[in-house]
Amino acid sequence: MGKTLRTKMLYQDKDWLLQKYVKEKLSTVEIARIYRETENKWCDPNTISRWLKKHDIGMRSLAEAQQNRHAGIKPPVKKARSSSG
Repeated sequence: MGKTLRTKMLYQDKDWLLQKYVKEKLSTVEIARIYRETENKWCDPNTISRWLKKHDIGMRSLAEAQQNRHAGIKPPVKKARSSSG
């Protein structure tokens, strides 16, 4: 029977991963979410990590990841609920 023909997934593309992970500094969780939203297909953050490693794209340290997460990003302001009782 031989090899099966598989279509290449977007997250397997080195240039796309470089853009998202290195240039845009998105996390693997954010990249997986973007993939799910744009392609309407499931993707796990661990899958993103595996493909980063396959393409020899250096993973960020925990400190770098936390710094990126908190740099200039403000959490959304929750509106107070009015008590109309």
